[in-house]
Amino acid sequence: MTKLGETPERVGYLDWLRVLAVFGVFVFHTLRPFDDGDWHVKNAERSEGISIGIAFLGLWGLAFFFMLSGAGAWLALRWRTAVGFLRERMLRLLLPLVVAYVLLSPPQYFIEEHHQGRSTNSFFGDVKTFFSDLAGDAPLWLRDTYHLWFLVYLLQFALLGLPVFLWLRGPHGRRLVDWLADRWQTCGMILLLAVPLVPVHLIFQGAPGPDHGWGEFVFFFDFFAVGFLVMSDDRLLAAVRRNAVPGLIAGLGFFLVGLVTGIMDFLEDFWDDPRYSWPYIWYFTLITFAVWGFLVAALAFGMRAPALQRPLPRPLAQAAMPFFIVHQPIILVIAYFVVQWNASILAKYVVLMPAAFVTSAALAWLLSATPGVSALFGVKARSGSPSRVR
Repeated sequence: MTKLGETPERVGYLDWLRVLAVFGVFVFHTLRPFDDGDWHVKNAERSEGISIGIAFLGLWGLAFFFMLSGAGAWLALRWRTAVGFLRERMLRLLLPLVVAYVLLSPPQYFIEEHHQGRSTNSFFGDVKTFFSDLAGDAPLWLRDTYHLWFLVYLLQFALLGLPVFLWLRGPHGRRLVDWLADRWQTCGMILLLAVPLVPVHLIFQGAPGPDHGWGEFVFFFDFFAVGFLVMSDDRLLAAVRRNAVPGLIAGLGFFLVGLVTGIMDFLEDFWDDPRYSWPYIWYFTLITFAVWGFLVAALAFGMRAPALQRPLPRPLAQAAMPFFIVHQPIILVIAYFVVQWNASILAKYVVLMPAAFVTSAALAWLLSATPGVSALFGVKARSGSPSRVR
């Protein structure tokens, strides 16, 4: 066990899964101009197949991202004090959030307003408009955060989760973890963790509110806390590892049941007018079980895959956060021009995806490798001694 003040051990598969999750978010955003949903830049022609793919990725991908962050919180608290944990989160989350919001949200606002035909101002005119009123609805608190809502959530999750995590590490919390771990050793039992999450999600998701409101906040916080819980006990990790196939079957099964029973039409209307109903109970119960099934399968895959056990190359690890921060503005800039072409969706995507990836990766590497600048984009300071992989 790592003690306070010691160099922490690395868990190689978590680092790799984090990078894969960032790439998944990138792919998700490159597809958004072509699905049926509302987004900042949209193509005239839309694809139902892409819409289903977006629903599939969005269903569990972001929850997976937050679960990995919760697992990372457990690792951080193994060797940091509570104050040290919060200080590290301020440097890794709050600082890049402020920098990215000031530098990258105004250009995204300018692109969206002009693409949607809501503005004919110059760039500096729209920047002035953007900064004229920054107040937003809770729990984001800021207006027009774009993809940075993820950092706003994570920052609040760290603050809200810390008392829960400290309790779980105490004697009463350990008794609860022991009780759960003893009962979830049978094949498939770990999937029942979705059961207590269902009523929590049903209470909050149907409440009216803005995009990225309290329902979504609670939904993702639950999986953030679950990541901490699972990582805190080797028996729970072993249960996840054993249930890769049952988790995948459960995730696909519940997702397909949702598709067959009309979840796409339901969600299209629901996001415009959230409300409690019997279909709401049915679909969001399916969503919770499907998401947890996919998360178990994905985490088990990471634990099992030999290629993911080796240390993550340092340049890749350092560039992950800058890549996340810069990727969406770059996608919007390129998509703004690409969607105006007289070409098929496939032809446009073949240009958009690689161009955005290469540009984002190059800029992320430059930011992560530049002394002084790297810290502004969430790059962790180099440790004095090499980390080890557990």
